[in-house]
Parts: sequence; structure tokens; C-alpha cells
Amino acid sequence: MMTAILAKAILAKIPAKPYAMSILKSLFIVGLMMVSLALTGCTGSDAGMAVDTAKQIAMAHELTVFHSPTCGCCGLWIEHVQSAGFQIKDEITEDMDPIKQAYGVPANLASCHTASVDGYVIEGHIPAEDLQRLLIEKPAIAGIAVPGMPTGSPGMESGDYVEPYTVFSFTEDGAVATFAEHS
Repeated sequence: MMTAILAKAILAKIPAKPYAMSILKSLFIVGLMMVSLALTGCTGSDAGMAVDTAKQIAMAHELTVFHSPTCGCCGLWIEHVQSAGFQIKDEITEDMDPIKQAYGVPANLASCHTASVDGYVIEGHIPAEDLQRLLIEKPAIAGIAVPGMPTGSPGMESGDYVEPYTVFSFTEDGAVATFAEHS
């Protein structure tokens, strides 16, 4: 809007004589429009900035992951979060039950592996973008979980099929809520 007012004011000062002056006016208007677009940020870089921020969040955090030595899907999930930039401290254990108890994982939200990052408990096949969101938002919860092993979740891929699943948040006092839904 301001650009249009400015253009009219400047063009009013240019004498309307020969044909060349109307070409000059047109070029001037086009130039002002280009500058306006550049100054208003119509470059689409916000999405790139969000991806960069999420990657920086991931790179600044190390996940400690506890899993059984015989669980292949746990290894695939670790590869998934590493590809998003997370550093991994891999803790292999034969008995996951004491780990889940120590971290307060509700039995109804249990899965095959348990992780921790920045004071949060991470249970199961959580997508990396949900981990990044957790670390950006820092909600007042104990952790997030994907119960069971849903087909199509990270580490449980099976072609293009994705079984709809929910990432739940949970608190130390047992409150459970939906954190994210995937399908």
C-alpha cells in the first residue's frame, strides 16, 4: 500500500511528454514492486529456518537409548533419530523392565525401547520431529510415548503403509494426553 502511494507521488512529478516517459514510468513501477516484494520477505525462507532450527535442537541433544541386543526395530529407530541430527548414547540391556520402572513409563504406554533426553522420557517409536517439538516447546510433562510397535512408525516401516498411531504425553502423576497423531 505504501509503495503505491510513493509511486503515485513520484510519478506525478515526472512530466507526461513523450512515449519514452511512459516506458520510464512503467519500469519505475515494476522496480518499486520488486523492491517491495524483496522487503516483505516473499522468499519462502521461513520453512528452511524451521528445519534448520529443528536440526540445531537435535544436534544439541544426546539421547540415551536403552534397548535389547536382539531388537532390530530399536536399531532402525536409532538410525532414524540420528539422521535427524540427534547424538546417541546406546545402552544395550537384557532386562528392560527395571529401566521402564526407573523412568516411570506407564505400563499401558510401554514399547520395546526407552530413551531419555533433557529430563524427558521417550518411550517407543517416536518420530524425530516430535522429539524436536518436545525439546523446543519444553512442556511440563514427564515424557512422550508410542505404545506398542505400530507399523509405519519410525523403525517399524513396511513399505508405504502407515498404521495410524498416537504419540501420547504423560506426567509423573499419571495424566495422559495426545501429543501428536500420525497416519
